[in-house]
Parts: sequence; structure tokens; C-alpha cells
Amino acid sequence: MLSDRDFQRIVREIDSVKNVDVVKFLEDSSPWFRLLDRSIQRAAQGLREAGILYVLYGLRPLPLYGVPYIARDRVFAVKADDGLDKVVGALSSRGFKRVIGPRGGLSLLDLQNNNVVTLLDSPKPLEWDDELIGRCVEKMELRILSPEDYALSLIAGESSTMRMELAAKVIYANMDEVDKGYLEGKAFKIAAGNRLKAILEGLETASRR
Repeated sequence: MLSDRDFQRIVREIDSVKNVDVVKFLEDSSPWFRLLDRSIQRAAQGLREAGILYVLYGLRPLPLYGVPYIARDRVFAVKADDGLDKVVGALSSRGFKRVIGPRGGLSLLDLQNNNVVTLLDSPKPLEWDDELIGRCVEKMELRILSPEDYALSLIAGESSTMRMELAAKVIYANMDEVDKGYLEGKAFKIAAGNRLKAILEGLETASRR
């Protein structure tokens, strides 16, 4: 889906912010944007205090992976072994009210800040497993997926050119730390091996120029 020119642009863009605090860069250049706004902070705190495993998900955490991208979604993937009702209860007591949400998840309105937070029962299209959980990392006091799993979540299932590009940016921005063995092995398990191979080959070629 991505051309040689696309990969060259991706490499240039990420190289230009390699030694930059991407979150601060975006917030300084877009004063209206705060990556971790009050609703995200309140939801994360409520989930943490209730002992519920979660990751900040969707496209919003991209700057935490070193990718300059602004998204307005507020999505959490939660491990709710007893169903999402327990999660709703934990957040309802902290000023969140359930509203109509997407299929496969639910949405809560933060009554203090008038923002909607969406909850998914897994980091779809990925599923919770011990290795995925063990690889999660903490950034800015928030839990997020490992770069490997986050990149795979972007290209697994029904992918698109935009998601392929974002996955390529995540991988390239974290290339020094990426576990390629894990990345490639899991990609083939979730039928994303060919897409990942195309990304890795494209980045390798572009980064040599």
C-alpha cells in the first residue's frame, strides 16, 4: 500500500523529531491540544484505583511512541474478566455517566469536563494475553501497549493506507528498541506477516538513502 516515496517521507519526518519531546512539541505548537486532558487523567486514575488493567488506546497515544500526530479520541482498552459493567461501576462513582457508544465497547461521559471516553474490552484487533500484558509500558503515568503490539494493532485486521503509515512511523521511531523476533512472530500469528514485511523492507530501503 505504501510507495517508496511514502517510506522516504516517513523516514524524513521521524528523523526530524528523533531527539525531540514529541508531546511537548505538539502541545507547544497547538496550544488547544493536551495529550492527557483532564478526562483521560480522571479515567486512568479511576481504573488504576479500581485495580483494572488498562491501556490508553486508539490513535491518541501516538505521540507517546514518538510520532507527531494529533487525535481527539479518548479510548481505553480494559481487561474486564467479569464484563465491562464492573468498569462502568468503578468510573460512575467518579463522575462518569454511561452513554450510547460503539459496537464492541461502551462510552462514558465525564460529567466534570463534558468529554466522552470510550472503553473496549481488549485492544482490538489484538486480544489480551500474558505476553502482551507483560510488554506494556508506562509513559507519563499512563499504561500503553509496547511499540511492537501497538504497531501490529494498526496493521492487523482491516488495515488502511493511513494505519499502515502510522504503524511504519511507530516502528521506525522505536527501531532501536523494537524486538523484531517478537514483532515478526506475532505478525504471522495474527495474519499480518506480509504487511509487516512490506513495512520493514520499505523502511530499511528508505533509511539507507
